[in-house]
Amino acid sequence: MSDGEQLPSAVKPGRRSLPEVWVLGGMGILGLIGFVVAFSLVLARDRTPQVAAKPAAPAAVGFVGGPAGAAGQPGPRGERGPAGPPGPPGPAGDAGIRIVRTECASGNCTARCEPDEVLLTAHCGVGRAQAVYPTEHSALCRAPRSTAKVEVVAACVKSSPR
Repeated sequence: MSDGEQLPSAVKPGRRSLPEVWVLGGMGILGLIGFVVAFSLVLARDRTPQVAAKPAAPAAVGFVGGPAGAAGQPGPRGERGPAGPPGPPGPAGDAGIRIVRTECASGNCTARCEPDEVLLTAHCGVGRAQAVYPTEHSALCRAPRSTAKVEVVAACVKSSPR
């Protein structure tokens, strides 16, 4: 290249024409003004006291009265009235939950609930290993190979017949 030649100038990023810029700016200002007006109307409405419409009381015959006056101060609180009669006693009953513990010397160990009960939860011994639930009335714990003694602890709950 010689000294007299010029390199092509880099392409400048597209510029918006002047009318587009003015239109976008004007729309932004109008939007801001609309927001301010709407916000001020909401604030003005919240500050206005809301008066509930009361139904007109029937006037006495021949009496023409003016508007009601302001409410006065409340009076002192009255004495407490006598206690009412006691209610009837409720039905006697148990808590409805029964804990069942079953120990087995070896093998599988099963805890069973009564026929009118449902098994709520169960665990196998102190380590609280997971129990198997073959029915809704029983829980089964399997003896690990290293230990011969197995214990099942279950909670049974009274259930109403279906």
